[in-house]
Amino acid sequence: MYDRYYDEVEVGDTAIYGGVQVSEEYINRFAELTGDHHPLHVDPEFAARSRYGQRIAHGFLVLSLSAGMFPMDPAAVVAFYGMDGVRFVKPTFIGDTLRVRLTVTDKTDKTVGGVVQTALEMVNQRDEVVAVATMRILVARSPARAEVVA
Repeated sequence: MYDRYYDEVEVGDTAIYGGVQVSEEYINRFAELTGDHHPLHVDPEFAARSRYGQRIAHGFLVLSLSAGMFPMDPAAVVAFYGMDGVRFVKPTFIGDTLRVRLTVTDKTDKTVGGVVQTALEMVNQRDEVVAVATMRILVARSPARAEVVA
């Protein structure tokens, strides 16, 4: 999706990327990095008594994993433009394998190229959606097209 220039992306384009297994180490390292040591994430006994019956991954960990799953061509991607509507709709457990599904929902022209808006869905190995967001990335026009526009 973000391995193409703005003028090469169309509303409706969809792609699925990744295949990252969430490990206990990921959860523990994320807790150390962020300081979020909520017992649902790091305490097996506490988590076993919770509604989930086991430890769950941090929502922000799940969302952060998406960033490394889809390709971003440095020649095309100008900047991360923002994210809205983040929701964590199902828990992610140790051992779950996550993929990210991106669907282009809008494009907004800008001088440098434009903002590509995508519906981001994190899905587990059962194809259940565990997290959603609307993501926007500023993407350059292709070099050949940029010369015509300028």
